[in-house]
Amino acid sequence: MRGDGNPDDRQLKKQIMVLNRHLPQRRKTLKELLEEEKPHVIGTDGSRHRFKKNELDKISSMIPEVSWGRLKLPLYIEISSQMSGSRIKGKVECELVCQILNKEDCGEEIYIYRGDTKIVRRELPTTSQHIFLIK
Repeated sequence: MRGDGNPDDRQLKKQIMVLNRHLPQRRKTLKELLEEEKPHVIGTDGSRHRFKKNELDKISSMIPEVSWGRLKLPLYIEISSQMSGSRIKGKVECELVCQILNKEDCGEEIYIYRGDTKIVRRELPTTSQHIFLIK
């Protein structure tokens, strides 16, 4: 990164890294979290992010049990300066969000806007997180 690019770009990348320091070192599957007494992940900054058990139970009731091992949590709501909305990626993740938003057309990637993002965060406060992207 040294010597290449614009100093403003480097500064922006550093600021984005600071915004994302809360993200987990490794996301866990719903199945793993349901088996834990105190479900949590460890952030890249060393902090512990706990999931509410009732929220995990709610999610488990919304998706088929065969999908529990494929749903990675926290659910990432991707925000980028190059997108007008927020992106959700992953088949199971999109199915869950579409169910919450009562949307029919779900693929492996969907875009949602501010109003929908608020609904997802209200319904899944401990199991969803914003992630900031820079290209």
